Amino acid sequence: MKKIFVLVLTAIMLASCGGSKKEKSANNTQQENAVEDNTYVKSLDYKTFVKKVWDIERYPDSFAYQGKLPCIIDFYADWCGPCKKVAPIMEEMAQKYEDEIIVYKVNVDKEQKLPTIFKVRNIPTVFFFPTDGQPLSQVGALSKEEYENLINKHLIK
Repeated sequence: MKKIFVLVLTAIMLASCGGSKKEKSANNTQQENAVEDNTYVKSLDYKTFVKKVWDIERYPDSFAYQGKLPCIIDFYADWCGPCKKVAPIMEEMAQKYEDEIIVYKVNVDKEQKLPTIFKVRNIPTVFFFPTDGQPLSQVGALSKEEYENLINKHLIK
């Protein structure tokens, strides 16, 4: 009788744990979507890159920036510790310079074509694209002040 009681109790506990996991997962997804919707930093895939940054399909041998405002592209991964430190800085820069630059992000685990084109080997890697001239890359996490200096020096005229 004791064994049956323990088995029933264990089954109830396991069933209740499984349900809360699903709820937590649903809540996390909702929170992630809310954060994504309220961000100044825009996600970038290959198709959007070709349309808004550089039409590499038409001009594979010469860089020609497509946008009206200079941009930053942050190559990152969700599991990367230094990338997690850079993300709020990029968000702050995107908000601060909202009328002067565009800040994009590329998740290297979801979008492999762009990191391959730019030979991104380490993350975070941040590219600065002026409206004229060649892009500049920065590998590794920097401080807010260092990113701001790069923006002012290379992107804002």
